[in-house]
Amino acid sequence: METMDIDKNELRRQFTKDWKKHYDVHVLKEHGFSRQQCKKCNRWFWAQEEREFCADASCIGYRFIGNSPCKRKLEYVEAWKEIEKYFIKHGHKSLKPYPTVARWRDDLYFTVASINNFQPYVVSGELPPPANPLIIPQPCIRFPDISNVGVSGRHYTNFVMIGQHAFNTKKTGMFYWKDEALGHDIHFMKELGIPTEKLVFIEDVWAGGGNFGPCIEYFVDGLELGNCVFMQYEIVEGKTRELSTKVIDMGAGLERFPWITQGTPTSYSINFRRTADLMKKMTGIKVDEKAYLEYAKLSGTLNADEVDIETEKRKIRKIIGDDFVESLKPLQAIYASADHILTVLFSSTDGMLPSNSGGGYNLRMVLRRVFGFEEEFNFSFDFDKIIQSHATERKEIFPNLENGVETTIDVIKEEKRKYLETKEKAKGKVSSLLAKKSISDEEFILLYKSHGIPPESIVDAAKKQGIELEIPKRFYERIQEGEGEQKIVEEKEEIDVENVPKTKKLYYTEIKKFKAKVIAFLHNRFIILDQTAFYPEGGGQTADTGTINNYKIINVINEKGVVLHEVSKQSEVKILSGSVVDCDVDIDRRKKITRHHTAAHLVNAACREILGRHIWQAGSQKDEYKGHLDVTHYKRIEESQLKEIELKVNEYIQRNIPIEIEILNRNVAEEQYGFTLYQGGAVPGKELRIVKIGDIDAEACGGTHHNLKSTGEIGCFVLVISTWKS
Repeated sequence: METMDIDKNELRRQFTKDWKKHYDVHVLKEHGFSRQQCKKCNRWFWAQEEREFCADASCIGYRFIGNSPCKRKLEYVEAWKEIEKYFIKHGHKSLKPYPTVARWRDDLYFTVASINNFQPYVVSGELPPPANPLIIPQPCIRFPDISNVGVSGRHYTNFVMIGQHAFNTKKTGMFYWKDEALGHDIHFMKELGIPTEKLVFIEDVWAGGGNFGPCIEYFVDGLELGNCVFMQYEIVEGKTRELSTKVIDMGAGLERFPWITQGTPTSYSINFRRTADLMKKMTGIKVDEKAYLEYAKLSGTLNADEVDIETEKRKIRKIIGDDFVESLKPLQAIYASADHILTVLFSSTDGMLPSNSGGGYNLRMVLRRVFGFEEEFNFSFDFDKIIQSHATERKEIFPNLENGVETTIDVIKEEKRKYLETKEKAKGKVSSLLAKKSISDEEFILLYKSHGIPPESIVDAAKKQGIELEIPKRFYERIQEGEGEQKIVEEKEEIDVENVPKTKKLYYTEIKKFKAKVIAFLHNRFIILDQTAFYPEGGGQTADTGTINNYKIINVINEKGVVLHEVSKQSEVKILSGSVVDCDVDIDRRKKITRHHTAAHLVNAACREILGRHIWQAGSQKDEYKGHLDVTHYKRIEESQLKEIELKVNEYIQRNIPIEIEILNRNVAEEQYGFTLYQGGAVPGKELRIVKIGDIDAEACGGTHHNLKSTGEIGCFVLVISTWKS
């Protein structure tokens, strides 16, 4: 399927022009809402009362702060329980949240939205959803808003997206669409004590991954509470067509519901109530609550994505006063630090650790911000207590966080050690740069990326020398470019097999000799057969070798279901399409490779048992001579631990544990074994091949483990440690 970029502005114009088709929802009119246009932003919205402006903060500011319109005052956990109770009562199944690390996806490091859990197979209609309709409290991790965290009152690097989802197919019919979705949203907010007359629904559009549709955002007194997306269309070969599965994708930030009901200056003081209070006691931070309330009403404009944040800050300073705005910085740093530490607790619990690349880069970045805040404001955080407080505060929704407390404590201690070491080495670099009285944007970025020095620390050091510096605009967005949430898939040579029939696979048997018909000979290099017992390279396992009509096979590749056999001396090959050939697989070599591959599974299991549940496979290679396994860990593995891992693997081997292979529907496999199935990375397809080694390990894996009946066939195991990489 060919997809193309979608111009959201043009789409918005088209949908607005044809608004009756996209936004004329019966349930809104039934509840007395009428369509109106905002005199400031010109967007169209629906409200019960006649209004000049829509309810976006950029048009009206925050009106709920210090003046909540709600009849009930809800706490964080209580808000989720009330929402869950409503939806269960009205026919939705409540699902347990998926991990924050999106191991089942090959395009994302982190879960950034609740709909990620059901992409691509449920959304495409290839798999039935685990429930329909459903509700889920999905913790998400995002980094683009990092400079707003702690400042705006509403931004986080981790938040809980309440996912309200329904999947309309030919089988189900349109049983749950715009009226049903918005009707439930009106009613559940009413049960939270949010007056219906305060609700404003703003028309908008959504687009992503070649799919698009109308959406309706809902606001109360300046605060956006949720966005209901009607995933309805796709673009194929440049043309728009209806999706076969039409999806309700409503996402609402849980953190905003306690805030709207209490009207506090920020959402952080409620959602981190226990932890923030603990951190305030640690630091002795206090603030003028009355002045803070006035500041918070204006802070709805502080969004670096939408405005020049420094210009907006200057406007607020004129109203509130420079001294007070400066006095807020330590409190904002506490809130940002509370958020960042919780992000690392979630990710460490789910097996993603700080590092110099990929998703781990962003985790290292947020911890460096925390350490920078400690230095800037002379804080002394007790990280052990903060981390435990976070886990306790969220225990009723996320009991698994308790499993990550010990690891997260160790991770942060190790990261701080590295940070201080790097910073000490870089002191001279900062001094030499300050000697010229200015530091360029590129130098700010280099000091951060190469030496771990936060820009706040550089500005502070400059101020002590009487030098006024400003942090570069969009600093944190700029240092993330090329890193973070989206995986970069390495490009590889693609061979055009579009018109070639898929190969029948025989390699999950122990066939050594077989006959096959030649389908094609491509690029004077690759033999394609109608069926093959040659295992193609994949999952870190090297390909089988052997012969086809005595021609030596040096590599085997699977290209979109077509298996290509690479021959060693292409110029000598004389094979005609349609001829039947004799094939001979080197089974003895394969068994050696299989022993190494199965041993790699055991090493990973042993590491998880000895080093902790944060251990994940980060790369592997298995050939006939050795197996290689990279694992995630936050510090150098000690010699004694290596010996312990080696002994543990040999213990597994001596126990002669049965090795079983089963094919399961993806949903069934995930429910039965959890997401540690994806130790080897994302696996495509609606069915998964599960390699199960007793109760030691279960992974989705395409390797030739069937060639061994039990672990005893591996033989003696010796562990050799490779070079440590931070």
